[in-house]
Amino acid sequence: MNSFAYLSVPSPSAAFAPIDPHPGATTASLHQRLRAALLDEIALGLIVCDRHGQLQFANPAADQELASECVLRRQGQRLRCTGATNSGLDAALSKAAAKGVRQLLTLTNGGDSLMVAVVPLAMGSDAEPLLMLVLGRRGACSMLGLEMLSGVYGLTYAERRVLGGLVDDISPRDIAAAGGVSLSTVRTQIASIRTKFGVRNIEGVLIRAAEVPMVPSALRRQAAQQRGMPALRSAPAQAMAA
Repeated sequence: MNSFAYLSVPSPSAAFAPIDPHPGATTASLHQRLRAALLDEIALGLIVCDRHGQLQFANPAADQELASECVLRRQGQRLRCTGATNSGLDAALSKAAAKGVRQLLTLTNGGDSLMVAVVPLAMGSDAEPLLMLVLGRRGACSMLGLEMLSGVYGLTYAERRVLGGLVDDISPRDIAAAGGVSLSTVRTQIASIRTKFGVRNIEGVLIRAAEVPMVPSALRRQAAQQRGMPALRSAPAQAMAA
């Protein structure tokens, strides 16, 4: 099991009563394993910190984002921006903790950007306020999502390549040039994709791609496990561990 702390979220015992994959294990340990597995498989980055950015928890998707240091990074046990200033992040954390107001901000570093939602967590009136940061999606659809979508709708390899270009905001003309085919060929492939998706235009194609659930790659999970998933424990985090 990963070494960092997991939030203890109460769940009805009856929901898991029929399933006993580990005979003899306590209900609490089964719930803990289930929470760990769920958080590992969520492809959206989730971070928990206090009003000062002191890290309490990061799931594998968030750990990958922090390790890249594209926009956010880990400075010791504190969450920091990679860019020149942390004022926007600090202000959002302070306001969310003090007033219980959800915040949405866009963090930038050079030409890179990341949307982040700051959500106050209900920890009780006598507890130190904690905040959940939900990291935005990078792109309308992941490569794995495109492969799954293409398989479900029976797209050809060429159509899959065109769909990937459209999702990456590449024009049909540039897709044709990159693939060494004519513009008319790409337009024919787009028409075929629209027919298979049951939509009328490119906007409909992009919406369909954006509707694909974020499924984490098994390779991403293996890479996170190989890195050891550094612990993000502090005194408050240990108190939250199941």
